[in-house]
Amino acid sequence: MTPLTEDLNRLHDRILETEPESRQKFLPKLNELIGRMHEAGQEVPAGIRDLHEDLTADAIEAQFDNLPV
Repeated sequence: MTPLTEDLNRLHDRILETEPESRQKFLPKLNELIGRMHEAGQEVPAGIRDLHEDLTADAIEAQFDNLPV
């Protein structure tokens, strides 16, 4: 396991240990680590991809929750 993969796994665990409403604060770091994996030519593990998709969808949904009707 590469150091980058270890960092991603630690972040993944930390995100899952955090209350769901507070997880968005980790999205920038998750984006950074995923970008570094892509640059290194490494495949992003499925669990990390799924978590990233969930956090991204939640962030988009939160933007619309604050729009006046």
